[in-house]
Amino acid sequence: MAAFFRHLWLLFLLLLPAAAFAAPVTVIVRGVDGELHKNILASLSIAQQQEAAQLSAGQLRRLHKKAPEQIAKALMPFGYYVAKVNNNKGHGLLEKRGQGWQAVYEVDAGPPVHVDSLRIDVAGPGKEHEALKNLQAGFPLQPGSQLNDADYEKGKKSILAKAFTAGYIRAKFSESRVEVRAKAGKAAVLLRLDTGPLHVFGETFSANYVLKPELLQRYVPYQPGEVYSLNALNRLQSDLYATGYFSQVTVEPKLPAAEAAQEQVPVELHLSPAPKNRYSFGLGYGTDTGARGNIGWKNRMINRLGHKPSFNVQLAEKGSKAAGGYEIPLPLLDLRYDTLSFDTLYSEESWQNTEISQYTLGATLKHNAPKYQFGAGLEYLHEAYTIGGHEEDSTWLLMPNAFLTLIFAENRVNTEHGIRVGGSVRAAQAPYLGSTSFVQFRVGGKAIFSPFENWRLIGRGSFGATMMDSINELPPSLRFYAGGDQSVRGYAYKSLGPQDNSGRVVGGQYLTEGSIELERKLSPLWSAAVFYDLGNAYDNIDARLQQGIGIGGRMSLPFGQIRLDLADPVSEGGFSVRLHITLGADL
Repeated sequence: MAAFFRHLWLLFLLLLPAAAFAAPVTVIVRGVDGELHKNILASLSIAQQQEAAQLSAGQLRRLHKKAPEQIAKALMPFGYYVAKVNNNKGHGLLEKRGQGWQAVYEVDAGPPVHVDSLRIDVAGPGKEHEALKNLQAGFPLQPGSQLNDADYEKGKKSILAKAFTAGYIRAKFSESRVEVRAKAGKAAVLLRLDTGPLHVFGETFSANYVLKPELLQRYVPYQPGEVYSLNALNRLQSDLYATGYFSQVTVEPKLPAAEAAQEQVPVELHLSPAPKNRYSFGLGYGTDTGARGNIGWKNRMINRLGHKPSFNVQLAEKGSKAAGGYEIPLPLLDLRYDTLSFDTLYSEESWQNTEISQYTLGATLKHNAPKYQFGAGLEYLHEAYTIGGHEEDSTWLLMPNAFLTLIFAENRVNTEHGIRVGGSVRAAQAPYLGSTSFVQFRVGGKAIFSPFENWRLIGRGSFGATMMDSINELPPSLRFYAGGDQSVRGYAYKSLGPQDNSGRVVGGQYLTEGSIELERKLSPLWSAAVFYDLGNAYDNIDARLQQGIGIGGRMSLPFGQIRLDLADPVSEGGFSVRLHITLGADL
């Protein structure tokens, strides 16, 4: 037992000096700043120990002696090859300060090395490819440039990316070097690219065809024999996901072995079908609709031809509707966006002593690309209505129609800069295409700009016109009204327009609306806004436009904004406030 305690005492005595001299260290680097200073601190072993356990004096001195070499190496990637540490014979200064230590390094980076010559050679079958000619012109390091490792590597990656995009997927640098003459301050850059053979697409196939093979092939954005491209494969994957048919899409190119003579790249698709049925349930409130609830069903793919049926029912205080649809993909311009849709709708709605009950059945060819949508179709409408509580009538119309919408925005949900413009036209001709004749068109748009950080300027406007003998022959759903959440705020939904002898709004032949809004972001979630609206529906071109002003609050969510507005109908005189609540994307 006595021997054990003697050994324990000796161990304590050996550890005591280290513990006695253990102390924190502060590292100071002077003479350089920015990225140079940052890289030096990241490279210094002694600096990396500042947050670690305390070190003994001996350990600190050993780390301190390594510092000059580490500083020199840290500066080389930026083109400084003759750096010096000036104090204490080039080793810096390490001294005791109170209970700790301080290491100070006065760094003289010296003159930088500049590129004296640049040479990039291309060998292999792709030597004459247009994208691989004159690679020197676009290289980040040019004769006279300061040598920089990051720019050098960036340039190499750019060259390889050009080769891969051109179909030379085996391209590599057989030689890449930088010869530095530090004392002369010069460097020579030499690169030699071996392109390897040109690769092209082979067959694209799948072992589990969710869609019919011929339909699936129409989504493939390339043909066998076209130059192999990663961008094309990425587009194929995103397009297949966007169809909604698949829960998982894996695109696997079957690259030949490096020594193989084969230059075709077959592509295998691994596809997992998405759940066929999607159900939706919702509750909400809108000033124009009142409280509402809806239930919906959509079948993502009822057959291997990609057909999609759907059904939706909405019950609301001020009107209800039931809608059904059947969508068929068509390879007209682009299968990703082209559809033939059949739609039917039954709805009941009431506003300002007007009640309508309508049934519609239509077919439409649509192209719904991200930046532009257009289409044309034919719609049958039968509508029974009561206006002013006493004027009852019904009508039927068979209406050809067309629409066009252009959208320029990076983000349509929460937009900083963007424009949406569009227009539509429809018509009917009695007695063959309806109980009355008319031609109606409507154009409009919305623009959002962010002139300053956290500020948005939002403008919208629309104009509509109906050409016919008497607007009284047109059902209320096709007449123009103003007022409401998306029109002139401060006025009730469809409360503005021509009036009958009893003062009831009956709808107009023309429509003009405009709005300007200034929004200030208060936090990532909340914004405040002020706005000015004007507009009206009218039969005479010199009609007076009604005005509304107000303030609002905005809550930004991933799917759009919840907007709460308090608006005053200034054209009516006096002061009264109307609350408007809406939910939706910016564009």
